[in-house]
Amino acid sequence: MRMIRRFFSVMLLIIVLFFALNFSWTHAGVAWLVTKPACPAKLIALAKKDVATLFGSARASPLWVCATRPLLGLDISHGTTRSALFLPSVIVIGKKGPRRNVMAHEYAHAELAARTSALYALIPTWFDEGLAMQVDYRRAYARKALARYLRRQGAEKPRLDELTSSSRFYKRGKARLHYAFANCVVKNWLRSKGEAQPLGLIRDLGRGVSFPVAQFRKFEQACQSAR
Repeated sequence: MRMIRRFFSVMLLIIVLFFALNFSWTHAGVAWLVTKPACPAKLIALAKKDVATLFGSARASPLWVCATRPLLGLDISHGTTRSALFLPSVIVIGKKGPRRNVMAHEYAHAELAARTSALYALIPTWFDEGLAMQVDYRRAYARKALARYLRRQGAEKPRLDELTSSSRFYKRGKARLHYAFANCVVKNWLRSKGEAQPLGLIRDLGRGVSFPVAQFRKFEQACQSAR
């Protein structure tokens, strides 16, 4: 009996630690569980269609929360995707987010997380966001917008090596530039490699290959000089 109690105590401790270490997902998951504001089914279907076109199919089954006000401290303007190992991603859409572009963008994050599983942590933020931008056609992140941001930036150009972490990518005052830059780099890479290339990269990571940043260098240089 003592062994059984000890076993369940250890299991409970593991579960608590898991959700504590994945607090970001847990926070969004509790909001989904408690509130469940409905997201437009039509927009979810369109977002899934866009993601299926990008990846060849849509395997992810994310949990959706659409909110017009802060939920349990979650104050999201457009959208955010929270992922955790072995669990479905939770997509939270804010009051400005119920649009096809935004919802497809977030669905793409969930799809990449579902396909890479534990390897998702190896994906640099610039690629994760750049890939999601391939189903997001907002003008604020198009090539013309990138050229405008670069002119304002002056001599200092964005570099992929500096945008691997979320803290640097989402730096205040630079986020739009970084989104547009990542969009440009990944778009040019996809055009050179073909539409199925994201799946090839994911398969390579699964074989133990490190993220092939060298493949993106010439596109990095081209996008640094976007006009």
